[in-house]
Amino acid sequence: MAKFRVVYCGSNVVPVNLIKPILDEIDAELVLARPTNDAEVAEAGRDADAMIFHGAVPFTREIISRLKRCKVVCRTGVGVDRMDLAAATERGVIVCNAAGCNSVEVSEQTIGLLIAVARKLVRMNQYAREGRWRRHTAELHAFRGQVSRIAGRTLGIVGLGHVGRQVAPRAQGLRMQVQAVDPYLDPKIAADLGVPLVSFDELIRTSDFISLHAPLTPATRKMFSRAQFAAMKPTAFLINCARGGLVDTDALYDALVSNQIAGAALDVTDPEPMAGDHKILTLPNVIVTCHTAANSNESYADCQTHAAREVVRVLKGQPPTTEIKDPWLLEEAQDQRFGGV
Repeated sequence: MAKFRVVYCGSNVVPVNLIKPILDEIDAELVLARPTNDAEVAEAGRDADAMIFHGAVPFTREIISRLKRCKVVCRTGVGVDRMDLAAATERGVIVCNAAGCNSVEVSEQTIGLLIAVARKLVRMNQYAREGRWRRHTAELHAFRGQVSRIAGRTLGIVGLGHVGRQVAPRAQGLRMQVQAVDPYLDPKIAADLGVPLVSFDELIRTSDFISLHAPLTPATRKMFSRAQFAAMKPTAFLINCARGGLVDTDALYDALVSNQIAGAALDVTDPEPMAGDHKILTLPNVIVTCHTAANSNESYADCQTHAAREVVRVLKGQPPTTEIKDPWLLEEAQDQRFGGV
């Protein structure tokens, strides 16, 4: 009999060939589970020493109360808004994530969305596919609308964590001015990046692009709503590759249709997934990319192996490297719905 039992919860094709050799180091059995509701998560982890979560699997107070000996749960992603961290702390369950493992991918998609929404690439691709393209016609330029140079414009980053720190130098490489707001950041980190820290209000008022990279907490939920959109430049764009709940979707829609802001690029939405007939998807100045920013072959492998190694460290009695213990994150779960991968 194996010394430890590690339960993997996810509907993906689990890369056993990557995870099992790591768990073999401590004689841990890998058990695959595909729960579809809270009760199944609890049952899967009832006798587990550790759990690995892939996708939007909730970790509620009720689930935690039914775990007999689980010492650690590690997500193969970054967001922990579906995890009741307060309850986990009370029960002595360590919660980890894969912080940093997919930050390159998210930052690359952020810059890609910035360019796409500013240059109206998706809109013009659709124009060509509709068979409407004629050389330099007045209709073509009217359909595209006004486009401004990206170089020299200001990007405001909300949250200068793992992803924000990857976005900043890429934007600087486009010759953009970069500023940020992050109330929990060591100012030296921003200074080393050449990124001035400003107030939230100043960032909203002065940025040409605003990119969100903050966690979803009670303090950040709907941090972009009517007042914030009213304060933004009418030529500004909002980019969200963090969590959909950071943005008030109804307020965003109204700001877009009334031309309070120029456009939005959303990898994440609220609700999520977004129905095909949702009003946001009727707007020509919005791009939605289905919560795929973190995905690549490389990040998938890195996140999976990182989770396995974190489990091994804890079960060996060693401290994990990406434990969630920031005081502003130790809240009850912000989204307890059972989501997808």
